[in-house]
Amino acid sequence: MDYDKFVKEVRTRAAIDDRSEAEGAALVVLQTLVDRLTPAEADDLTAQLPEPLKSSLTVNGAPSRMSATEFVERVADTLQIGPEEARTRIRAVFSVLEDAVTPGELHDVLVQLPSGIYEMVNAG
Repeated sequence: MDYDKFVKEVRTRAAIDDRSEAEGAALVVLQTLVDRLTPAEADDLTAQLPEPLKSSLTVNGAPSRMSATEFVERVADTLQIGPEEARTRIRAVFSVLEDAVTPGELHDVLVQLPSGIYEMVNAG
């Protein structure tokens, strides 16, 4: 999936009016996700993302431990939105990610996430 399609899908699925806001949401959710993964898994994930997302993400030396609630709070704080809107944007980005990366990579990512994230991203 190319970058424009990735952003367009995030914008549509999260019902975001502004393209730059959708770009920001994608970047913040993905960076939070990458921060939560082991470096090797983060590298595997970013390798499958389109530019400029791929080069905009920073892989850290060790995963940041955070609960599902902390994941949502971090996205909400960074984007300066409420938790419910953050959950909507997280679900949208994960939904697009599901279409953008291989099923095996998505599985490898999901198994590293805290309890509650999988349920949140797969909720209605």
